[in-house]
Amino acid sequence: MGKNSLAFFCDAHFHLIPSEAAVGELWQAPFRAVTAAHFVDEFLKQEARVRQLNENDCRGAPASQACEQSPLLLQSFGLHPQEPLLENLPFLEGLLQEKRVQAIGECGLDFFTPEFSANRAAQEKAFDAQLELAARFSVPVIVHARKAIQEIFSRAAALKKVKAVVFHSFAGTLSDARSLLDKGINAYFSFGKPLMNGAKKAISCVRSLPVDRLLFETDAPYQTLRGERATSPAEIADVYQAAFELRTAGSPFEARPSFCEFSETIEKNFLRAFLQ
Repeated sequence: MGKNSLAFFCDAHFHLIPSEAAVGELWQAPFRAVTAAHFVDEFLKQEARVRQLNENDCRGAPASQACEQSPLLLQSFGLHPQEPLLENLPFLEGLLQEKRVQAIGECGLDFFTPEFSANRAAQEKAFDAQLELAARFSVPVIVHARKAIQEIFSRAAALKKVKAVVFHSFAGTLSDARSLLDKGINAYFSFGKPLMNGAKKAISCVRSLPVDRLLFETDAPYQTLRGERATSPAEIADVYQAAFELRTAGSPFEARPSFCEFSETIEKNFLRAFLQ
């Protein structure tokens, strides 16, 4: 995170426990993030570690009112569509009742392979139940959706009831994103390292969507580029840099925001989505 060291980075989605070895590097820079868990034991380990890390709230970060008012690490728990463990719904509801999580997710639908599609009924039941919980407890959802855009559109009425809908590693087109917003969904679109690997749909969205609808993420340690074994949460700085270059390419120099101004805008988006 050496470049743009004055910027404040927000990671809308990563996995703390599998990324534990890289967390020390991340903690040396000003950042805010949402960490996700999908199994009960994983969440309990995550919760203990988050509590420990948040004791150092704002260490090394520039003084800011937003930083002082909220923890640096937020938590989510969700029934992942690739393994929709319906028996964990009562655990999730208990977390929400006790205010131990700030978001639900990642949750959603994944029909990318025949294997995933085979559990379609369980995926849909889990997703619909989590949308209902999100609306009831007024928390955002982090949505994982692959080869399922029409099924997402069919749930527009339920999604409109949710405080904020963060589309993790959004795989749809620019037209899809605009349609979701046009349907009255309070949607945010999060992008990660595919921006650095020529992902055309993601690049188009980052270039053209309203900047107040953008978020960025690492999905650490899972979302990797070719030849990589793992992604570090600290690579959120590289994602920001790639997005900034896409947003400002071709703009007159005098009309471009600074990198810090860009990062401040994304932080405001993060706060609106997850904390306001």
